[in-house]
Amino acid sequence: MMLIMIAVAFVLSLAPLSFPSPNRPAYLLLLGALLILLISAMIAQYKNRYLLSAYLTVALALAGTWPSILINLKAGVPDFFPLCYVIITIMLSSLFLPSLVTIALAAIQFILLVVLVASSATLQLQNWPSFFFFVLLVSLLSMIANYLIKTQMRQLNESAIRDHLTGLFNRRYFDETLSNKLKREQKEGEPWGIILLDIDHFKGFNDQNGHDAGDFVLAKLAEKLLSYFNLSSTICRYGGDEFAILVPHLEQKKLDELCQGLVEQVHSLTLLYAGKNLGSMAISIGYVRYNGQLSSAELFIKQADSYLYQAKQEGRNRAVGSS
Repeated sequence: MMLIMIAVAFVLSLAPLSFPSPNRPAYLLLLGALLILLISAMIAQYKNRYLLSAYLTVALALAGTWPSILINLKAGVPDFFPLCYVIITIMLSSLFLPSLVTIALAAIQFILLVVLVASSATLQLQNWPSFFFFVLLVSLLSMIANYLIKTQMRQLNESAIRDHLTGLFNRRYFDETLSNKLKREQKEGEPWGIILLDIDHFKGFNDQNGHDAGDFVLAKLAEKLLSYFNLSSTICRYGGDEFAILVPHLEQKKLDELCQGLVEQVHSLTLLYAGKNLGSMAISIGYVRYNGQLSSAELFIKQADSYLYQAKQEGRNRAVGSS
């Protein structure tokens, strides 16, 4: 498919050059450079080098704009039409590249346009104020539109991986992150652990105090988890009253202390809702430190879940894990 697209682009580009023109050699050279940039951008895209592909795509638009303008000027054919290509580079940049890069690129090209028109008496005879206004307006509109699109896309991505009640990551994000960390661990040997926890007797609490109070307790626990773990940890609401945390760079003793400390701090929380003291919260924890013997994320979670079940069996309000 990639080769077909390149072939079609090449044929379409050669079609105008079939007519007699003194600029044909220059345009053929330019066409060759554009094809090289096009192929490079497609290869980068194929290899998942998306940012590099984006920069090469914008460079392709730049290379097609300014050299064609210079070729026309050298041939003594100053024309406003190639100057409109500047808009394409700004639109592509606003779509693919950071906003600051787009603003800098737009400013530089606008200055170059002013210099170009000021140095050409023929271009000055054209309606250049209207042209500059057109370029500026379209550039601003494209930057604003693409900024809004990027913002909406970020919000959609966030909503797809966030739990709406607690603001924590959701199970989907957790499973993907765990799988990626497992692959990295197998390559780099980075020590990390997984913690599964849930609230003891949460169903009974919900039945007694209502679901609104239950939501309050879940949000309170999520707030505690965010303040307890550092930023390098991945904290997720795994489902219902169950939470999962991935903690990197921890030795076994430190993981033991971390989990036991969390049980104690959660139990000491004050839960006041609608003027009512809801009592203390207790959690049970199962945790595992990766030891290189677990071949899949599913087995890793299953082992942590078995320790969580053991903590429940031993009386709850405790942390049980591999030693």
